[in-house]
Amino acid sequence: GEVPRCRNLYNKYLQWSPANCAAWIAFAELEASLGELERCRAIYELAIGQPSLDMPETLWKSYIDFEISQGEYERTRALYRN
Repeated sequence: GEVPRCRNLYNKYLQWSPANCAAWIAFAELEASLGELERCRAIYELAIGQPSLDMPETLWKSYIDFEISQGEYERTRALYRN
């Protein structure tokens, strides 16, 4: 279907441009919109682990906002400690 195709496109794009925070955020938001919360978290974790990011503050804000929206306040606090 379309979802695996979208995932594949994001994966290929992020292999080519791993510093692109907007793409990481869009990929994570796609997974969240599908209810794939653990996939969403895994994408954010991969993203924040990149050695270089073009706009890290937007990525961190998006990740923190996601955890707050899920009511995951302990996870949110842990992100602030990173």
